[in-house]
Amino acid sequence: MLLGLLVFLQFVLAAGLVLSSDWWPIPWMTLALSSPGVVLAVFAWATMGLWRIRIHPSTTDRTRLLTGGPYGYIRHPMYTGLLWFTAALLLSPLAWWRVAAWLLLLGVLSLKTVYEERFMLAHFPEYEQYQQRVGRFW
Repeated sequence: MLLGLLVFLQFVLAAGLVLSSDWWPIPWMTLALSSPGVVLAVFAWATMGLWRIRIHPSTTDRTRLLTGGPYGYIRHPMYTGLLWFTAALLLSPLAWWRVAAWLLLLGVLSLKTVYEERFMLAHFPEYEQYQQRVGRFW
């Protein structure tokens, strides 16, 4: 139940940040600053396989350990991309509640990684070595 709540909060917080941003006239600086986050997340998704994405942090028998592409540098590149993208949106417009929502999103994704990594360690014995080589978010 907690994991489902974390997924729900992830989507609500990210959607709140995206939908509350000023998109007209197009804020070119915001788009330029957020683009690397979008590219990173899409690259991670493509590396995983477009139809293999899971939003729940648990593992299944279809789960693979990815160590190439962006996963060779960041253990959670989709989360990192989402955080980068939404952090850039904080500027358009800057408001205390949007910063609080982003910090809560950071906390939610951090907690999701704790659970996800526990599942990965149980599923893949080599995950511990991967953790030692590759950083969590950056």
